[in-house]
Amino acid sequence: MRTLPLRKENYKKRSMKFLLFAILPLAEAWLYSNSSMRVFRSTDQSTGRLHRNLSNTAHFGPCESGWTYFDETNACYKNFFWETFLDAESKCKNFEGHLTSIHSFEENLFVAELAKSGFPISDYSHATWIGLARADYLNSSRKAEWIWTDGTKVDFLAWSPKDPNDEEGQERCVLMFPDPWNRAIDALWYQKWSDYRCSTNTRSFVCKKKASPQMLSSV
Repeated sequence: MRTLPLRKENYKKRSMKFLLFAILPLAEAWLYSNSSMRVFRSTDQSTGRLHRNLSNTAHFGPCESGWTYFDETNACYKNFFWETFLDAESKCKNFEGHLTSIHSFEENLFVAELAKSGFPISDYSHATWIGLARADYLNSSRKAEWIWTDGTKVDFLAWSPKDPNDEEGQERCVLMFPDPWNRAIDALWYQKWSDYRCSTNTRSFVCKKKASPQMLSSV
C-alpha cells in the first residue's frame, strides 16, 4: 500500500482536528436541547471527583430540562456557546440567571466539568466565560476590584499563574480553562482562571440560576 508523504499526513491530521473542534459545539448544543437526554454530574464522596452520567429523564433535580443541578449551591447551571462577555451575561439574564459565580473548589470543579469539550485548548477563545469582572468595567465604579455579576461575595479565587495581569489595560473579564492547554508547560492553567478581553467570543459560557422552588418541593 502506498503511504502518504509525511507532510500530507500531518496536514490530514490537522484538518481532522479542526473539523472535530468545529462540529463539537453543534453536537453539544444538540445534546442539551434534546429533552430525551440529559447530562448531569454527581459527586463521589469517597474521592471528591465529579463523574459524567447520562439520564433519559427530562430534567435532573429541581431544574428545568437542559439545566444541571448542583446540590452544594442549590442552583441550576447550563453551558452555552460563542458569545462575548456582556452578550453572555445578557443571555443568562434572559433565563433569570447570570454568568456563573464560583464560591468553592467543588463548585469550580463542577463548572469546569460542565464546560469541558474534551479537546485541548490552543487559544483563549476556546475557554469559558464565568461571571467575574472588574467593577470599573461593569458599572460606573472607579474601583479596580473584582465582582461577580450576580452580586455575590468574592470569597473564592482560582487564578492561573501570573494572573490577573490586565495586559495592555484591556483585560477586565474572567474566563476559565475547562480543558488542558495543548502545551505541557501550561498544565498549571487547567481549570484555572485568567483575565482577558471582554469583547472576545469564547467557545462557551456557563449560566447559573436559583433552583425552582416548585421543583424543589416536588423532588
